[in-house]
Amino acid sequence: MAVNAFLAAGMNPDVKDESRGETALIGAATRGDMLIAKTLVAGGADVNAKAPTGANALIRALENKHEDISALMLAKPDLDLNTQRADGTTALMIYAARGKEPEVAQLLERGANVNLQDAEGDTALHRASQSGSLGIVKLLLDKSGNPNIQNKVGGTPLMWAAAFGYREIAELLLARGANPRLKDEDGVTASSWATKNNQSDLAKVLREAENKK
Repeated sequence: MAVNAFLAAGMNPDVKDESRGETALIGAATRGDMLIAKTLVAGGADVNAKAPTGANALIRALENKHEDISALMLAKPDLDLNTQRADGTTALMIYAARGKEPEVAQLLERGANVNLQDAEGDTALHRASQSGSLGIVKLLLDKSGNPNIQNKVGGTPLMWAAAFGYREIAELLLARGANPRLKDEDGVTASSWATKNNQSDLAKVLREAENKK
């Protein structure tokens, strides 16, 4: 009621808290206050406003695992799908890492940039390959996800799949153009990562792929 009264009186819904530099919507997303979040959105609050950390309300809701508020933000047609937190993380990366296939599909269909990199150089494809989300890896590749992007230490999605023993993901990445001969900054290939992590069957598959290239 108080929020509605403030909005009816013409108060700017996007005014920022002086101490935190955040809008009321970001604060509601942080706390998980769905009623306040809905009221603010209905009152015209900017879903793309950012906290000093670079996070918008969607990313803040995801950080705190408030799925209902995340869904509310994601439903907004004017949402900036490529907002990056200060560390480069995007909503697509978070959903990919958590295996949230429907949300990933929605973001991709709406034009989210599949190849954005975070501060470590990882993409959504790196995160999906690390978490073992085969369906999401396929979605990302279908939207031109680059399987050969290397992060700051030279790591590729194929190396993540190899290290964790995700054979189906590794085979899919290879089929979509992943280069098994790429090396990280220590000179380690995907097959060597598989060997180091006792994934002998996958290491064999990757060595055979190296020899075919």
